[in-house]
Amino acid sequence: MLDRLIRTLVNTNNEAADDLLLEALRLGIEPEQQVALGALLERKTSRGLSNVINRYDSLPESLQERVLREIKVFHHAIAECGRSEETRLRLAAMRLIALGHQGKLAYVLSENLHDTDEQLSKAAVEALVALARWVSTETRRLQKSPIPASAQSMAQDQNPDDKTEAASDSSPDGGASTDSARPQEREQRLATYNELMVQRPEIEAAVARAINVHRGKHGQDLLRAALLLADWPASKTLAILQTTRHGGQTAMLRRLQQPPESEHADAFLLAASHGHLRSHFGVVFSHIDEPRTLDALLRRTYWIKDHQLQLCISQVTRGTWWGVAELVRDLDRRPITESARIAEWLAASGIHDVEQDERMQLMLERARRDAEPALQESFATRLCLLRIAMRRRRGASVQLIRTLLSDPDERIVRMAAREVVRRRPADFENILLKLMAGAPPSVRRVVGRSIGQAGFEQFWQRFDRLDRATRKQAGKAMLKLLPDAAQRLQRRAIAGPPEQRIKAMQVAQELGVADGLRTTLEQLCADPNPKIRSKAIAVLGEASGGSDAVLVERLLNDGDPRVRANTIEVLETRQDPQFLSVLTERALAGNSRERANAVKALCRMRVSNASSQLLSMLRDERPEHRISALWALRQIGWWQLLNEVAQIAKADANLRVRRYALAVIKTVAELVKEKKTG
Repeated sequence: MLDRLIRTLVNTNNEAADDLLLEALRLGIEPEQQVALGALLERKTSRGLSNVINRYDSLPESLQERVLREIKVFHHAIAECGRSEETRLRLAAMRLIALGHQGKLAYVLSENLHDTDEQLSKAAVEALVALARWVSTETRRLQKSPIPASAQSMAQDQNPDDKTEAASDSSPDGGASTDSARPQEREQRLATYNELMVQRPEIEAAVARAINVHRGKHGQDLLRAALLLADWPASKTLAILQTTRHGGQTAMLRRLQQPPESEHADAFLLAASHGHLRSHFGVVFSHIDEPRTLDALLRRTYWIKDHQLQLCISQVTRGTWWGVAELVRDLDRRPITESARIAEWLAASGIHDVEQDERMQLMLERARRDAEPALQESFATRLCLLRIAMRRRRGASVQLIRTLLSDPDERIVRMAAREVVRRRPADFENILLKLMAGAPPSVRRVVGRSIGQAGFEQFWQRFDRLDRATRKQAGKAMLKLLPDAAQRLQRRAIAGPPEQRIKAMQVAQELGVADGLRTTLEQLCADPNPKIRSKAIAVLGEASGGSDAVLVERLLNDGDPRVRANTIEVLETRQDPQFLSVLTERALAGNSRERANAVKALCRMRVSNASSQLLSMLRDERPEHRISALWALRQIGWWQLLNEVAQIAKADANLRVRRYALAVIKTVAELVKEKKTG
């Protein structure tokens, strides 16, 4: 019965239902209040939700927690309450924004910030500071315990510059602690990370806007909020330092030129490296004596255990590191995991990237040397060094990345190869080609995809200009370096102009990769272009295993004589007796080339009537047939008919035939001369 009554109250449009539920919320016991609050949340009316906001402080703790969990349901009610004429209602709305961490509603705080009522403006500032403190605290907590990999991939799609992602990538353990964390903790970190991704940009923008236009006595509180949020390079409040004519720039500069509070350590250090305050940094640093502030500052370097304050001041102001010998001694007495922290400081210290690489090489050698006793720590350190090098601007030194191309771990080599491809230094092709020799298959695929097209195109364009021996040697080298060259040839053979397709088959034939293109060649044997069909059957005949008998039978009856002639050459290579009758028939064909190929094939197969067929062809009345017969005789070396050739050279009526016959006789004479001299 009660459920039906509650359902009726939820579904009705009567405002009296809100009054009844609010009365139950005020007078009922806690279970009854839970039911009433649930009904109000389902109704989602501004009247009901506004009264819940107004009574939030008087609600039991369990109901307050439920309101904060369902805070997004209250968004439209909070916006209305923030503009209400009742001061109490506006104060409650701003307090709920701060408690619920709702950066999306920061515009409500901005509106109340400029109200003439000091009570409202103070509450708005306090809410902004509370939001900034929540963002800063949660960001630091996420830095200490990396977020799951799934959240990182999602962050790249939404906001690739988010600080929490950068913190996860640069963690010394490379994210290994995530795998060992309990599922509940992992889910909680992921939820916090996602919430920061949504809320942080709005909060930063609201604080930056408020400190720009607010001129009241709450400016110092807004400055505190801005410094809390200026804890990563892309922060909108840190950007105030470089934004001309910003209302908060002068205040931030003055504050950062003074000794900081411990909670503003990040902003203080980033101002030195990103805010052009390096000249003031060392001066201010030397006057810091509060232990808590020193601890907050020094943990950003790695001198926290040594308390070497003066050395820290010297290195920060000069932007350099100490000598290599001191660094080596310092590395020897520290665990591997601290090498990553030293590398992070080097990356942020401002020294030249070439000098950074020289010192990081020492850390890399140390990590490789200690790989056996601490395998996971060594991998995490090497991975961190690679990521530091990958974060540099384009045109920076790639020496460390080149060194990591020879890393024993395939994953690091693959990432380094991709980074070389992305950066494309001057000699990146030579770097990657040298890597192909002994690289794992996954790395070879990365290199093949990057330089494969350029290498293949270069060979393709120079193919026609090279002699046969040179281009075969170059082609073999290309196949060894580019595993997908056969697939590229296959694509060229299937589509494009006929000349290019024939050239692709020619390249495949000379490089000996026709076996891998058998299916494609069989398809090309049915191409509408006779030149392509002719070349396809010629290349297919040289492939191991020959060609299909049905295919040969069909091509022997092709309408183009060139296709039929090349098919006969395929039969000659196969030496199959079942085609003797076909060859004998083709020896009497009307096409001279087809007939000469058939006679040559019969001679190769030692058929008894081949000589008579050749003699008949030499005496044919058609000049082109006599020339083809002379060509066949030269190919076969059937010198018993040399007298017949001499008669043709002496008395044939056709000048071309006589010249061809003389050329054959000259060839025979040179052969005899070579035998005598040999």
